[in-house]
Amino acid sequence: MQESKLFICPKCGKELNIRERSYYCENGHCYDIARAGYVNLVLGSKRTPSGDGETSIAARRNVMAAGYYNKLYEYIEQLPPKGAFLDIGTADGSLPGRLSEIFPDVEFYGTDLSKFAIERAAKTYKKVCFAVANNAKLPFKEQSFDMLSAVFTTVFPAEIGRVLKRGGLFIKVTPGKDHLIELRRVLYDSVRENVADETLPHGFSHISQVDLQDKFFVGKDLMPELIRMTPYGVKSSKSRLNAAADGEGEISLDFRVDIYRKED
Repeated sequence: MQESKLFICPKCGKELNIRERSYYCENGHCYDIARAGYVNLVLGSKRTPSGDGETSIAARRNVMAAGYYNKLYEYIEQLPPKGAFLDIGTADGSLPGRLSEIFPDVEFYGTDLSKFAIERAAKTYKKVCFAVANNAKLPFKEQSFDMLSAVFTTVFPAEIGRVLKRGGLFIKVTPGKDHLIELRRVLYDSVRENVADETLPHGFSHISQVDLQDKFFVGKDLMPELIRMTPYGVKSSKSRLNAAADGEGEISLDFRVDIYRKED
């Protein structure tokens, strides 16, 4: 695991320091580093597994390997990343993992509520510091990061503002109106249009907004995986899921990317 000086204790908020295979705060709270090389900073006596399950994460990994997010990742590469970069809701860790190979001088972090996701990510991308963490209470010091990305994940603007440095960039990615539209038409009688949240986070200025659109051929071998990595699999009837899983063809990708700068 990449050692970090940015973590804080989720119980008391004090700085965490590494000693052997654990992180400790001055109040004696301890968080062990897992064998895979990540730390779990979600509170709870049993730390009940939350977030995406193992099946969903494995499916996502296979779809990502086929280049599903390439256009989005290439856009973020051109910004370019700098300083300390945090990807929240990182899932399989493919975004910070890919960036860490291209920008070796940048310090990359990835967090997700799913232990299954972070364990897989940590085993794969050794140059990234991964932690199981909640977006609503990020276990980092104030003004830790120069850049923060959130791709298709729940955001809490106050927390993002707390951990970003002044002048830091917040990259928010949400699904555009045509994202996976072909799949949604098979799964639902009426397709709801994805509506972007236009609310400007307090203390931020809106720098830019761009729509990235692409087509992605999905064969019969990958279609069931694509369905499993989306929320559609638990919201559709079995007959519609079977019909969709047996299909193949071009699927639309539509990413809305909003970039904000922290001003205060």
